[in-house]
Amino acid sequence: MRHRADLLGLKKAHVAVFGGGITATAPGKAEKKLTALGEQARLEFRPVRGESAASADRCPATTAPAAEPLTACSTSPTNTPAHRYDLGPAEVRGTDVSAARARFDEQTATGWLVDITFTSRGAKRFADLTTELARQQPPTNEVAIVLDGSVLSAPAVQTTIPNGKVQISGSFTRSSARELAALLSAGALPVAMKVSSVTDVGNPAAAAG
Repeated sequence: MRHRADLLGLKKAHVAVFGGGITATAPGKAEKKLTALGEQARLEFRPVRGESAASADRCPATTAPAAEPLTACSTSPTNTPAHRYDLGPAEVRGTDVSAARARFDEQTATGWLVDITFTSRGAKRFADLTTELARQQPPTNEVAIVLDGSVLSAPAVQTTIPNGKVQISGSFTRSSARELAALLSAGALPVAMKVSSVTDVGNPAAAAG
């Protein structure tokens, strides 16, 4: 938890265990980052089985275990449903990530990216996935990058990606890209947490989980 707080930029945060819960405090307006401190950031790479235009009534919020198929949607810049995807089971997960960093896409100057590097096991899984997808026809040659049940992007795969490195693009701001990179770099929390409250107590903000 201390490591995750540092990655989120909460350098002066204080984390304490008390009464069966965890309390984190930080100076300034840090409510959003303190809330993110307890989030799982569930990242999955799933093969696309089908794709269609989306509408609000066809894209209810949904989740599924990693080993099961999932229907999920991407969103447009106006935060409305854009595409509906029928996805296969997750082939690569956030736990297969060894490092992540946010950076501005200087080549296209279109926004922020998150570069991730897989573990050796994750790199093998991603290579196997991209090898299979490269043989398929559109849209079943696409890999959906799914974060917390929403599709960030679904790029087509033309060839095997063997080096264990991939870029995640989406409607990222500088803050959201850094937050995602921090959560992925810190890894999954050992236990599921739920933020019970976030309180602004004047100068410092506090979160209890």
